[in-house]
Amino acid sequence: MGALLQNPTQAEQDFLAGFALDERADAQRRSAMERFARAGLPSRRNEAWHYTDLRAKLRAAPPRAGRPDADALARAKAVLAPSDRLKIVLVDGFFIAELSDDLTSAPGVTIRPLAADDKSVAALAQGAEDALLDLNAGFAQGGVAIEIAAGARIEKVLELVSLASAPAAQSRFARHLVTLGDGARATLLETRAEAGEGFGDSALFIALGRGAELDYACRARGAAAVDVQTIVARLDAEAQLRAASLLAGAPFLRRQIFASCAGEDAQLHLTGATLLRGREHADVTLTVTHDAPSCISRETFKYVLADQANGVFQGKIVVPPHAQKTDGKMLCRGLLLSDDAAMSSKPELEIFADDVACGHGAACAKLDANQLFYMESRGVPRAEAQAILVEAFAAEAFDALADERLRDLLKADLADLLAGGVFA
Repeated sequence: MGALLQNPTQAEQDFLAGFALDERADAQRRSAMERFARAGLPSRRNEAWHYTDLRAKLRAAPPRAGRPDADALARAKAVLAPSDRLKIVLVDGFFIAELSDDLTSAPGVTIRPLAADDKSVAALAQGAEDALLDLNAGFAQGGVAIEIAAGARIEKVLELVSLASAPAAQSRFARHLVTLGDGARATLLETRAEAGEGFGDSALFIALGRGAELDYACRARGAAAVDVQTIVARLDAEAQLRAASLLAGAPFLRRQIFASCAGEDAQLHLTGATLLRGREHADVTLTVTHDAPSCISRETFKYVLADQANGVFQGKIVVPPHAQKTDGKMLCRGLLLSDDAAMSSKPELEIFADDVACGHGAACAKLDANQLFYMESRGVPRAEAQAILVEAFAAEAFDALADERLRDLLKADLADLLAGGVFA
């Protein structure tokens, strides 16, 4: 194991010591942990982590979660609600076939265990150069690969349900792969219900073949005390990815996206709404690389911050010299419901081509007093008026999804969050 940074934290020592005891570690895992040992946990000194000091926050590493036992599976089964979606259930990052639905009703869908040395994952992760991806690669086990055959049209929604086995402090390392063959179309919903103590470091890899289309939505209404979620996506020529997220109940969350438009005429839409209260902290950081000509990308993220909540958005569009005729736009808007809430926005353009149309913007504001007065003057109670305005502001982020079922589900979740009056 390579030398760690000077003055390693207890958490860094715990991770490396725990890995040293793993006799199943293969060459790929060892290589990933070598990189992590040299980099350590990111801190404010890392430009990409300037607003989210993970090294200071995570002082010690909780024990790693193992495969859930019978009691844990019984608890997981009790919280699964019936629906017409095809569920793929994960507990502590482990694929649980007996809790998942039978996918024979969806021809063209294949589910298999994700091998630690999966070459597709290795190819997608190459170039990300992220310490948390390396840490995930070192420890992840039991993940799942979802493969959609070329030309397949999956009508039902595939739902990836991630659950935590217990509220006790554990370190969970989920790692999953979704691939769509050429011309395939599918809809994926990720439902995360992993609230509790502990540390989470998950990775989702998405690969779209030529002309493939995927609508992907993430509903996360609970996270580990310290949680890092990474998405790595690659789009081949003419592929389309429309992805939206609703984040809430996040004590300390970093959600990072590395997306590449690798083929000509690919289209990428990334949107999200984040609602925070108390002293919650959520950081959405993304890098979109236009690695082929004539690609389109749109990124729109909304934040609603109450109490002493802290929101962070960092976005970068990268256009190398060969990616002519790029069309990229990025926007972040924050709605501050308290004088003590804070929003940090850092959109960037890194352009090396001359025939492009790119732009970015960021804004923060409070609720419009005139709009509130107008609604109150017509008999709408102030708390209800505020909830209506907040809902209208945040729900716009879901309009990029083509699948009406996903849009309606996220909007219903948003309404539920606002119904309690915690954002009034």
